Amino acid sequence: MTVDSLKVPQHLELEDVVAWGLGATDLVCVLIGAIGAWWLYLVVAGDVGLRALVATPVLLLGLSFGVARAGDLAVRDWVAIATRYALRPHVLTTGGGS
Repeated sequence: MTVDSLKVPQHLELEDVVAWGLGATDLVCVLIGAIGAWWLYLVVAGDVGLRALVATPVLLLGLSFGVARAGDLAVRDWVAIATRYALRPHVLTTGGGS
């Protein structure tokens, strides 16, 4: 029995899938959101409704950063692009001087 060799493309930049179709960064964002929401749920004093209300935005933020996509980029990438754009140096150039 002879095993034929195959050419495997090496130039593809694909993200590895770790679990549930999520890459490592996606999974970390979801886990941080879930852990942060659980921590807030445990720390906040009050009834269950108030605690869930306080923890829900953190969970949704983690899910949106980990799972949501706009086009080919993740939402966290769009947030990073917008932040870099907002923090860029602002220079006003006037006149056509030489």
